[in-house]
Amino acid sequence: MTEWFLERFAPGAVFLWLTGAFLLVLPMVWLRARSRVVATVRFGSMESLSRVRTSLASRFRFVVPLLRTLAILCLLLALLRPQSGGSYKDSNEGIAIQMVLDVSGSMSEEDFVLDGRRVRRLDAVKSVFEDFSLGTDELRGREGDLIGMTKFAMYADTVCPLTLDHGSLRDLLRETEIPGWVRGQQVRQHEEAGYTALGDAIITATDDLRRAGEKAIAGVPGSEAARSRIMILLTDGKDNPAPIRGTTAPDPIEAARVAATLGIKIYTIGAIGSSPQQRRGFLMRGRAEFDEGTLQKIASMTGGKYFRATDTDSLVTIYDEIDRLERRRTGERTYQDNIRAATLAMMAGLSLLMLEFLLSNTRFRRIP
Repeated sequence: MTEWFLERFAPGAVFLWLTGAFLLVLPMVWLRARSRVVATVRFGSMESLSRVRTSLASRFRFVVPLLRTLAILCLLLALLRPQSGGSYKDSNEGIAIQMVLDVSGSMSEEDFVLDGRRVRRLDAVKSVFEDFSLGTDELRGREGDLIGMTKFAMYADTVCPLTLDHGSLRDLLRETEIPGWVRGQQVRQHEEAGYTALGDAIITATDDLRRAGEKAIAGVPGSEAARSRIMILLTDGKDNPAPIRGTTAPDPIEAARVAATLGIKIYTIGAIGSSPQQRRGFLMRGRAEFDEGTLQKIASMTGGKYFRATDTDSLVTIYDEIDRLERRRTGERTYQDNIRAATLAMMAGLSLLMLEFLLSNTRFRRIP
């Protein structure tokens, strides 16, 4: 009996005991109410009263406490949130995706076109990646995926951990900027913007995906998608780590080898517009050196694929291809709670309370 109840009602045993206690106490309250002392009037003889017919209100006076009892039962049922009207549904295909985004100074080149105007490489990539995550007419979106983001220039940093909350990911993505830039405008020259720590970025993203995979294996709720993990690495330059005394920067190829060992597939994208504008001076900087060979090797050794993006349309095409290549059904089943029964129970309970209040103060009003 208990198992049947717990399968059909969300909160579980707490309300089960409350229901049982209520049903046990109700008869005692009813009997006590009927046995309590009431006001009386003395008559010399009952003969005249015996000819008085019992009124309709007197015959149906039991309706008032009955309505109150039914109202309480309905409200209690609403608190139980009955789920017997729900259904099981197979979850969408899901994987774990870590977006690794280059935010070095060269990403400020305005050689991409978005909505009919020239924009920075970074702006175009952010727009397409947002569409890839949330979905548009051209891209289906990744509703069932865990998606995170790592940015890198002089250092690699996890902007957003792997999450199913793609709305929060979108907000963090929109705030992501090149060091020294604020809302699309360069306010100062920043040392960090002059470096591209490619190897460090791969290591950081690999560690995020590794930890997510361990949670999936351990059966942590919400991490099931991380059994299949990929990385989308986008850059417009080559590995150019900052020289730090006493340390050696991770080599991108060796970092990719670690990812491959962990079963992480890396898709690499080289984002170089077809007609780059040369920037120099305080607001301008020269075009970055581009290492296409390294990106190709990283993709090949991890089982991924290399792409070259020369404009916004090609970026959309690339993400669409990755979207089609990386679809996997997790096999998880989720229960879709049908709250209609709870809503109806609550409305019925409130209606009965209102009716009880109305009748007890009108037709069934007792004086005194």
